[in-house]
Amino acid sequence: MNQQSEPLTWAQMQQVGMGQVGLSPSAFYGMTLDEFNNAVIGWNKHEEITQQAEWERTRWLGVLMLQPHLKKGRKLKPKDLAVFPWEKQVKPQQRQRLTKQELLDEIQMRDGWQS
Repeated sequence: MNQQSEPLTWAQMQQVGMGQVGLSPSAFYGMTLDEFNNAVIGWNKHEEITQQAEWERTRWLGVLMLQPHLKKGRKLKPKDLAVFPWEKQVKPQQRQRLTKQELLDEIQMRDGWQS
C-alpha cells in the first residue's frame, strides 16, 4: 500500500478502503486489520491483472493494424512488438555457499550492525 516505511494513518486507510477498494463503511469498519490488508492485496492483484490485459489487448491491436502493411508471407506476433516485464523469464540466481562467518559479515554490513 504505502511505499515508504512510515505507517498508514487512519484517514489513508479510509481512503484506500472506501475510496479505492470500494468497501462500504459498514464493511470497512467491520474488518480486522488482517482482513483489510488481505482485501487491499486482493484488489491490487485484480487491478494488476486488469492493467496487464489492457496492455496485451493494445499490443494485439497494434499487430492487427500493422499486419496488412508487411511483406507478403510475413507474420507479426504480439511479442515481436513488445515483451512486457511480466512475460520475461526470470533466471534463478546462482547462490554461492558462504561460510557462517561470511554470512554473518554480510548481514552485519547489510543491516548496519556493529560488532
